[in-house]
Amino acid sequence: MSNELFVKVKEVEGFYHKPEWYRPLAFGQNIYMNTTYLLPGVEFVMGSKREKEEELLERVVYTMTGKIEVTHGDEKVVLEPHTAFVVPLAPGLPFVAKNIGTETASFLVAMSPPPHPELKIEKREVLLDLYLSRDKTRVKSPAEMEQLIAKPLNKD
Repeated sequence: MSNELFVKVKEVEGFYHKPEWYRPLAFGQNIYMNTTYLLPGVEFVMGSKREKEEELLERVVYTMTGKIEVTHGDEKVVLEPHTAFVVPLAPGLPFVAKNIGTETASFLVAMSPPPHPELKIEKREVLLDLYLSRDKTRVKSPAEMEQLIAKPLNKD
C-alpha cells in the first residue's frame, strides 16, 4: 500500500505557516488533513481574504491537546481536548483560534476541497520541496517538531 495512505504523525516534518506550525497528514482528491500546533499565546485566523473570495474551504477542527479559545463574531468558546467544531463553507465571519493555555495546543484540521489547487500539491514531498525552496528555516525535522511541541521556546 502507498506510503501516502498511512501516516505516523511523529514521522512527518513540520512547516511554519506564520503564526502556527503544522504537519501535513493526508492528501486526497477532495480532502486534505493536517495537525496544527499553536504555541502558548499564539492566535491565528482560519481562512484568508483570498480564500473567502476565491477558494471556499469547509473545515472540521478536532482539538487534541491544550486549551484553545475560538472567537466567531461576538461568540467565544473555549475548546479543550476531544472537542470538534465546523468552519462552514460559506464566507462569513472569521474564526480566530488562540492558545490560552500554558502548553502547546494541537488540533486536527480536515478541509474540503484541498487548499491551493493551483499549486497542485498532492503529496507531502511536493509541499516539502516548496517550503525548502522558499525558506529552509520554516521546516523542522520530525525530531525537531517533537522537541518544539514538548518545550516551546518562543512564538516564532
